[in-house]
Amino acid sequence: MRTIEWHHTLSVGIDKVDEQHKKWIEHFNTAVEAIESQHGTEQIVRTLSFLSDYTDEHFATEEAFMRKSNYPDMEAHLAKHRDLKKTVSNLINDFEEEGTTPLLVDSIDTFLGNWLIKHIQDVDKKFGAYIKENDIDLS
Repeated sequence: MRTIEWHHTLSVGIDKVDEQHKKWIEHFNTAVEAIESQHGTEQIVRTLSFLSDYTDEHFATEEAFMRKSNYPDMEAHLAKHRDLKKTVSNLINDFEEEGTTPLLVDSIDTFLGNWLIKHIQDVDKKFGAYIKENDIDLS
C-alpha cells in the first residue's frame, strides 16, 4: 500500500477545506501503516472508523460552503460524497467480518487513495475555482 503526501497542487484555495484534506490524508496514511504492520484489528477498525467519521465531518463542511455560495454543481458533488460514504462503510464492514484480506488492502489502497486525490483535483478544485471567481467569502 502507498501513503499519500500533501502537495500544494492539492490545495483547493479554501483554507478550512485544505486543512481538513490534510488531516484526512494524515489519517489515511495511519490506516495504511496500521494495515501494513498488522497492528491488530482494534487499531485498524478505530482508524478506519475515524476516517468514516471525519469524512462525514469534512463533507458537512464542504456541503455547508456549497449551500452558502449557491454552488451550481452542488447536487453532482453531493452524489460523489454519498458514494464515498457508502464505500467507506462497506470497507469497514468487510474488515470487521474478514480481517485484512488482499482484496480489502487493495480496495483501501486503490479506491480510497485514488478517489481522494481524484476528487480533490477534479471536483473540489472546481468548487474552489467557483468560490475564487465569484469572490465569495465563506467566513
